[in-house]
Amino acid sequence: MRKLLPVVLIAFLASPSFAQLTTATGRTIQMSDSGWKIFIPSTYQSRGNVADLLVHFHGDPQTYWNNARYANLNAIIVTVNYNGLSSAYSTPFSNSALFGNLMNEALADVRAQSDFPDTLQWDKIGVSSFSAGYGAVREILKSSTYRNDIDALLAADSCYATTAADGTPLDSQMVDYKTYAAAAKAGGKWFMFSHSLVPTYTYESTQECGDELMQYLGISATAVNQSGLGTLQFYRHAKSGNFELWGATGSTGDDHLKHLQYIGQYLQSMPIAHVPEPASFALLALTIPLIARRRR
Repeated sequence: MRKLLPVVLIAFLASPSFAQLTTATGRTIQMSDSGWKIFIPSTYQSRGNVADLLVHFHGDPQTYWNNARYANLNAIIVTVNYNGLSSAYSTPFSNSALFGNLMNEALADVRAQSDFPDTLQWDKIGVSSFSAGYGAVREILKSSTYRNDIDALLAADSCYATTAADGTPLDSQMVDYKTYAAAAKAGGKWFMFSHSLVPTYTYESTQECGDELMQYLGISATAVNQSGLGTLQFYRHAKSGNFELWGATGSTGDDHLKHLQYIGQYLQSMPIAHVPEPASFALLALTIPLIARRRR
């Protein structure tokens, strides 16, 4: 047993599922808006009358689903994709009723599935965005009701702003992000912010918006040299309460895209439901302390 345990651990930790993304399978449901799609993962395990909802703005749905599987999330996923830049998202979601309509429609569609109860309710709500998707999130956060409803927020290289007269991000475009960040710092919410080093010459970049959030919270980043999922490489990190910022290297379009390709790096920490560990993992977890006691 003493010789077997290290071999089992090495084999388990070196498993391909820990080293790479796998293709997620499940049911897709087209919603009333052609850009809205529900995904119920095949790994989803019922929680009775409640389910967590994860809404993502912008990016290839299959890539996002694969990352959600990597992160072992046990949630219903809605992806929102429009053609165009941030205005393609901000314009429709400037209608303050739209996000609520999306959540209500998704709930009705999931309730209509034969293996979900008619009394299903959303439990925790997570929102994430990549790149131009921030246009929708910025509008949604203007509502105190939505800020209260959303339990977790992820901005994956996805927050830009107009440059104000003083050279900083325009406050009117950052104020609600700041409010949510402060709530996360206090522990009531969760906010993960990542950025690349892709420059933007006529408006504030994700790096500069991250600096603005940290200044508002009164925190600073620590230099790191840390590898993430896939080819993500981080050079700085800040954390205070449930607010966390990761600064990644890279200043090209491909470097920007990594924040979607490997968004599971951030999703794995999101405080929404996760699929229970398989029995084999649980058995291993129970075996380790027993063997350790025998060795003593």
